[in-house]
Amino acid sequence: MSADAPPGASMTMRMSGIGVRTSGIAPAHKPPPKVLVPATVLFLMMTAHAILETARDALFLTRLGPYKLGYAYIAIAGVALLAVWVVRKLAPERGARAMLATFLVAATIGTAILSVLLTTSPWAAFVLYVWTGAVASLMVPTFWLIIERDVRIGEAKKVLSAIAAGGGLGALVGSAIASVLGHFLHARYLVTAGAIAFAVAAMSVNMLTKGRPDEEPEDEPETEKEPIEPVKRESITGRTRRYGALLVVLAVVSTVTLTMGDMMFKRLMVERLPRESLAMVFGATYTGLNVIALMVQIGVTPKLLEKLGVGSSLAVLPVLVLLTTSGFVITGATMAVFALKLADGGMRNSVHRVVNEILFVPMPAAEREKAKPLAESLGQRGGQAIAAGVALAIAADGHATKVLAIATLASCVLWLAVVATTRRAYVRRFRDTLEAAGIHREARLPVMDAPTIELLVETLASPDEREALVALDLLSQRGERIPALVLYHPSDSVVRHALSLLEGDLRPDVARILSQLTSHTDPQIRAAALAASSRTGLHREQLIAALGDREPDVRAAAVVGLETMRGGKQDVLDVQGTLEALRDGSTADRVALAHAIARRPDPAFAALLLQLMAKKEPQVTREVLHAWELEPTLADVERLLSLLEDPHVRGDARRVFIAGGPKFLERLLEALDDPRTPLSVRRHLPRTISRFATQEAAVALVGRLPREPDGSTEFKILRALGRMRADKPDLHIDAGPIRAYARRSTDDAVRYSRLRAALSMYKPAEEMPGYDLLRELLAEKRQHAIERVFRALGILHPRDDMRSIHDALLSEQAEHRAAAREILEHLLPADERNQLFDVIRGVPADSDALKEKFPTDKDIIAALLADPSVSLRCVAAHHVVERKMVALRDELVRLKPVTASPLVTSAFEQALARLPHA
Repeated sequence: MSADAPPGASMTMRMSGIGVRTSGIAPAHKPPPKVLVPATVLFLMMTAHAILETARDALFLTRLGPYKLGYAYIAIAGVALLAVWVVRKLAPERGARAMLATFLVAATIGTAILSVLLTTSPWAAFVLYVWTGAVASLMVPTFWLIIERDVRIGEAKKVLSAIAAGGGLGALVGSAIASVLGHFLHARYLVTAGAIAFAVAAMSVNMLTKGRPDEEPEDEPETEKEPIEPVKRESITGRTRRYGALLVVLAVVSTVTLTMGDMMFKRLMVERLPRESLAMVFGATYTGLNVIALMVQIGVTPKLLEKLGVGSSLAVLPVLVLLTTSGFVITGATMAVFALKLADGGMRNSVHRVVNEILFVPMPAAEREKAKPLAESLGQRGGQAIAAGVALAIAADGHATKVLAIATLASCVLWLAVVATTRRAYVRRFRDTLEAAGIHREARLPVMDAPTIELLVETLASPDEREALVALDLLSQRGERIPALVLYHPSDSVVRHALSLLEGDLRPDVARILSQLTSHTDPQIRAAALAASSRTGLHREQLIAALGDREPDVRAAAVVGLETMRGGKQDVLDVQGTLEALRDGSTADRVALAHAIARRPDPAFAALLLQLMAKKEPQVTREVLHAWELEPTLADVERLLSLLEDPHVRGDARRVFIAGGPKFLERLLEALDDPRTPLSVRRHLPRTISRFATQEAAVALVGRLPREPDGSTEFKILRALGRMRADKPDLHIDAGPIRAYARRSTDDAVRYSRLRAALSMYKPAEEMPGYDLLRELLAEKRQHAIERVFRALGILHPRDDMRSIHDALLSEQAEHRAAAREILEHLLPADERNQLFDVIRGVPADSDALKEKFPTDKDIIAALLADPSVSLRCVAAHHVVERKMVALRDELVRLKPVTASPLVTSAFEQALARLPHA
């Protein structure tokens, strides 16, 4: 793949008018806020909850048995829903921090009361179980609401993961405390320990910031945002609400699956262990699981999020549950259930919890505060209630666990389907962010309805000729017939344009008006009326009379009309002589003749059109091409191919190729693959081929991209494919070569960035133009490589506006940068994505590694001499002479024969001639 930019590219590459800036870019995100305080608060909360959770499980299973767990889950769901409703109704004005403190104080008091009631009634264990679940349903989501108000998506993965590690450590410590105390004390005393732990957690809440949603980071610059269109705003708002509802559904389905898996585990524990040892065993089991969860949280979660991104990480736990449950269903092995609990305990409060919290971060604060409590109460507790209902419906016999496993398996499949939908909706949130910021550029004309067409017809009578001309064009594009009365319009421009739009057989009302227009004062109108009349054999006398007109347009229209009416038969009129006179006359005569033929392209004029083309007059050539466009069978394809190098008529030539259809496309593809095709022509072939917008054209361009030796043509192929996919997103392409191209382009950007950094380490003591030119050229190569990456991504993902995503990465708004990063996270693998982010942000290269690879200035110059870029090699050869690097003479001699570029060969020969011998 060539690394050279297209010819004429400036030192600041542009992407369809949008500069690809990489220097001076703002950091990808500001430093994350402190995590110690919130991690400490969560640590204390989860310590208390883990102690209480161990006590409630042991007491419930000992006194009531595992088969009443279903009733407990249903009760928890009802209490949690009621508690959320009461909180939203009675305390909407209180801040989240105050609400969290209230919940923890209530947890302390309620737990202390229950520790006393446990000695009086066995059903107090049921109340304790419900109470523990209700407390968790209120305090955990409220805590995360406080945190998420102060966290932007760009820092969420690191910050939330670090804070969640505090919670994992708390759960570990709480389980360990419960396990130790379970050796010496009855399980009910653990409830008292849980109350004490909740009291400590309540006192720590004041350390948290209030985190009002209207607070903005101090370093965010104020920028004026474009107003959002009402329809667009309504569409984005609707998608936001649907996204919130989807997160609730995700919570329900995931909780149903995990709860049924938990029930399977607890049933096996009760069946195989003595009841008096349950508190100790549960404490030890939960301690082990929390150790695993903490290790996963610290060592795996950040790397997993970095490698897979949010969307793919969301699927990790359901995939593990699916595999372990399938193993139990197939084999019946108890180990599979323990593996399921291991996956649940290790992943639910680490990866799964962090990813689910991140899913809420892109939502507006108001919508988040509505959806999050619902996801916790209706989602998690409602999911537990559904799982409980399923468990209660399953008979408590020898096959109950197997049937429960099958139900878990079905629920897991549904979970994975919801995960796939959530992943797409999550990325859509960031597309909405860029769209709302006015970065999205897509715009289309609306479809015209009947009232609109009636309005356009009325507009044809407007005295404002601009309005009438626009109405004519719109009606013509829609295929509506042009009203005859428009030919009476007072503006000559409108009448001329209306005449040019007349096609096919003329209606009687139009023919009558044409008879009058043949004597109009405007020669263009006279000519157009005569041309239209001759199509139906009308007004022959007027055509004969017009042969003597002083205006060449009128004479040409008349003679062409008479020739086509004659049909090659003998005629007393000297039509051929008149045609030759116009052909051999002035440029204006030839333009008029070619224009007249374009109105009535006929095989009889094929040779005459070639004769006109031979004059090589751009105005005449353009009219000939217009005639060929209307009748491609008259065109000379080889002559047409050569015209692509002429900027004056290139657009007209392309239209002829399109009109020529598959036969002309075949010739273009042959020319693209033919190494003998002149570069001045081949560089315009990709765009011409792309205008066909067919599968054959796309396949040819994709196949040519990785093997095109000319850098400019390669870039033109990339742009052509981008236009094709933008116009027809459903057009199928082979994604493999495009992905490989994007990967190579990313590697190019990294290479040029490192070469520039290495070159800067060996800056010469005196000023040298060649050195400065090399640094500037390397910066341009890096920018151009980045542009190629985004263009390739635009081909792969035509519905994503890559220009907007690129601009957002360079934005001063952290929200926009974060949105662009999340979208690219969805589109690119981690290693390629991180490389691209680093090179765009201008992350400094490792100087020690560069020193090791390029120990001296000669090593870096030698690397530039061997680079694939022709321009870099030429400038490097000049710089060798500039710095008198005699030691590189052998390198110049060695590299000169392997280059296929005459420019490089010449540069190396000149350098060798000017470089003194050692």
